[in-house]
Amino acid sequence: MQRNKTQRRRAPPTPTPDVPAGPFVGENVVKATEDSLDALFAAETNNNFQQTWQKLDRGSRLDRLRKFVTTYESDPSLTPAERASLLTAVLGAFELRQLNTKLAVEYDSVSATVTSIRGLKERISISGLRTFRIEPLSASRTTQKQRKVTAPSVLNESPVIDSKGP
Repeated sequence: MQRNKTQRRRAPPTPTPDVPAGPFVGENVVKATEDSLDALFAAETNNNFQQTWQKLDRGSRLDRLRKFVTTYESDPSLTPAERASLLTAVLGAFELRQLNTKLAVEYDSVSATVTSIRGLKERISISGLRTFRIEPLSASRTTQKQRKVTAPSVLNESPVIDSKGP
């Protein structure tokens, strides 16, 4: 039995494009590539933030919540300690998954900003420092199966007789 060896067929080499020789040619190509990639990423970022709150990924939600803290509108003169309290409250509620629904966060997808957070409460201490807290949504918002309550039938009850007589 005689075997034939497999022969490789070599493809012709790919032609290289004619690039004019010059000292800054490579930098121009790199600069054009970087510019086009920056434009692509900016367009994708805008498209990403145009989605509804539930469809945003975790990092995008965190970014929008941090922007909300920096542009909190109740009072523009928040001290750094008060901003830190607000950021801690928002991030704590986010970690506990209290801000995952559109009921908890009012998000404007056109301007890509968080307009309000439901349950955000602020308290002013005796020293005048404001502290923030996010209260969880009430349990009344969840749906539960209703139970039928039947009243006891009057016919099935036996009369109660008092053992103490007159």
